[in-house]
Amino acid sequence: MTISTRKLSLFAVWLATVAAGLTKTLAPPGQGVGGRISIGDLLLIMLIGLAFLMIMKNRGRIRITRHYLSILPLFAAFFISGTFADHQQGAYIELCVHIFAVLFSLALLNLLPEKMDVLFARQLTFAILLGAAIMAAYGIVVLFFFPHLNPVVGGLAGSFRNTGQAGNYFLVFSTIGLAAILSGLLPRTFFNASMVLTILLALILTGKRASLIGLIAGFLLLLLVLMFVSRKSSDARVGSMFVITSIVVGVVAFFAISMSLSMVEGAMWRLEAKFTKAGLENFSSGFYFSNLIAGFTAFSDRPILGVGLGNIEDVYHEFEIHSTYVALLATSGVVGFLTYMFFLYNVMKSVFVLSWSNQVERFLVFFFPLLIGQASAWMYTYSVRKREFWITIFLIAAFSMIRKRLRSHR
Repeated sequence: MTISTRKLSLFAVWLATVAAGLTKTLAPPGQGVGGRISIGDLLLIMLIGLAFLMIMKNRGRIRITRHYLSILPLFAAFFISGTFADHQQGAYIELCVHIFAVLFSLALLNLLPEKMDVLFARQLTFAILLGAAIMAAYGIVVLFFFPHLNPVVGGLAGSFRNTGQAGNYFLVFSTIGLAAILSGLLPRTFFNASMVLTILLALILTGKRASLIGLIAGFLLLLLVLMFVSRKSSDARVGSMFVITSIVVGVVAFFAISMSLSMVEGAMWRLEAKFTKAGLENFSSGFYFSNLIAGFTAFSDRPILGVGLGNIEDVYHEFEIHSTYVALLATSGVVGFLTYMFFLYNVMKSVFVLSWSNQVERFLVFFFPLLIGQASAWMYTYSVRKREFWITIFLIAAFSMIRKRLRSHR
């Protein structure tokens, strides 16, 4: 029995979502190649190979959209800045890491079937959320019942190396899940709602302020769109349901956090360190701002082309720059930052929909403000090479193709 292209692509997307959550490296970080490659990366390499076979089967025809083409100027800027960098080898290695993230995302796009409709968009979204919900459930179980398996103390990390990676991962997929459920792209069944709630709880239990701020910002923007901008009465009703759902999620989160404070070692310390007045004051004068200052220092040294990827750590700061925007200024200068803005414009343009005529477009109406919320969290996390970011780009590209097909069949 042969496996259909549709089923194969859905399995590949599910596997990629799970693989994106497996960030523990084969060797301790910083120790050779094994310190850079994770188990998840091995699975993604397999998907790239599978896509290569599919492309060969299709006589070498590569499926690509403007989302991927618009990232090429940024990579060119990375290459040029690396050429003039003090540590060229480090710059080129980091560039390869970025290229790999794009390649696996593009591989998923080339595994998609030729004929795609709203039903397939629904199945695609379900596959992504199922993978993310499994990683979230694993993280929650480990946090409460097997804390010795949790990589950090006090916050949910699960299969990730730290809570920062976990927070960004669950932020991305919780926004996709919320947009899918509220827009009606996914049926509002108990199972689908449970998946989204599980991902949301995992995000909250990471305790990452930046990810939570991104989620709240997206919430508020979405509520604004639903209650005041949209002229559709159905969207106003969904907005009301959204408020009620937020209250329910808040109650569940309150009990989950209360349980973690009593059951999880270090949870109370993490809460006090991050969300009390003293913790917030430390945030404004601690690691984050010293990290930003290091980025601006690097930018002032080479403002046009930047100092190059991989040329920040142990030179300007103990770690790489966490903020996407400051990191791009530091590593690729004004040239790289402008090319990133060009890429981001193309992504946002394909998501920005003023009116909808099908469920795919309705999903995008709901997803756009949540994506803006994600962008606010990128001020603290470097998103360009993160696996979950490129799964999002893949989903946006796939939905753009489906929209185009639906329009041509009107």
